[in-house]
Amino acid sequence: MKRKALIVILSIAALASASAQIKFSQIMPKDARSMGMGGTFRVFSQGYSSFFGNPAGFAGSTSSLTIADVSAWAYLAPTSENLGRVQKIISKTASDADITNWAGDWIVKNHGLGAGASVGGGWVGKKGIAVGVTLVTDEVAYGDSLLGSKLVSATQANAVIGLAYPINLGPVWFRVGADGRVFYRVQSDPTTGWPFSTILNDYLNGSISYSSIKFLGGYGFAADAGLVFGIGPVMLGFTARDFGLEFKVGSFTAQDIIDKNIGALPLSGTTAAALTPSYTAGLGLRLFENTKFEPSVYAEVDDPIALFSSSDIFTDLLKSLHAGAQLRILNFLNIRGGLNKGWYSVGAGFDLSFLEIDAAFFTEELGAYPGDKGRSGMSVQAAIRFGR
Repeated sequence: MKRKALIVILSIAALASASAQIKFSQIMPKDARSMGMGGTFRVFSQGYSSFFGNPAGFAGSTSSLTIADVSAWAYLAPTSENLGRVQKIISKTASDADITNWAGDWIVKNHGLGAGASVGGGWVGKKGIAVGVTLVTDEVAYGDSLLGSKLVSATQANAVIGLAYPINLGPVWFRVGADGRVFYRVQSDPTTGWPFSTILNDYLNGSISYSSIKFLGGYGFAADAGLVFGIGPVMLGFTARDFGLEFKVGSFTAQDIIDKNIGALPLSGTTAAALTPSYTAGLGLRLFENTKFEPSVYAEVDDPIALFSSSDIFTDLLKSLHAGAQLRILNFLNIRGGLNKGWYSVGAGFDLSFLEIDAAFFTEELGAYPGDKGRSGMSVQAAIRFGR
């Protein structure tokens, strides 16, 4: 009896600790190249993009060195009215009441207000060996009203080592890859966030309390894997990301950072956390590669495994579908368009020798079905890169 009671107690404790574990979702850069194509190009990523996408993309036919790849995005519909409001805020001609009213309007109508950025660099060799460092941050305020809105912040730095291998059997080819990452995660509490209206009002009044803005931080290890199978220009692929062990996070405040107290950044803590794994499957078609006119089309589905148990597979498929196309002209001009879970996106870019510049306008779905809650935004990207 005692042994059975001990087993029951340990089982309950294990379940309690599992339920108390904080789950951190992936932070993906909203880079202009991907967002211009409806959020695709994860499964069929190549070169530097594979640090965020499919590690099988490290097995390219050429080497590439990315000195710096910088992206910035804003969750704000790019209308003339909104751009005019932003200009007034920057020029300090908007009153505090104007800023408060506009913030509430953006949160409600756009289902969120925020911004993010990513920066990184790395080497991807012809033999499929890849080494890189990346940093991604994303901050967004959302809610049914300004008063009830909350601000969620997430930042993650990664050091990545990857390996991929190509297999060619006549017209049939395979690319298989995996990588390992050590990362440091800084996150507001994902379950509560921060009261955005309070922070905004305190900031406008010059009385913001940075010591009340608390973060969770800690480091961990994760792995990603993927494969791509092709027959000529037709491709099928799958990638699984963010597999890692449980790690511990500690707490610190924004005031610690302002005071440049780097020692306040916890390397460990008492709160258990884990990354939430993600899965993506895709179908692609890439024609006339390395010619003057190179069209490509992609379709990718988030969490394809869940579709097998869906009671409404058509609705769930649309809710997780990213579709996009790119036309590369004269090896330097890229025109893009896509469908991001039912919402349109457009983008364009230039590849000028070692300099790449891209921009995109996008909308992403946050609701239960396509067309439910669209959050619009814009993204710009610039990179110094040698090779493709």
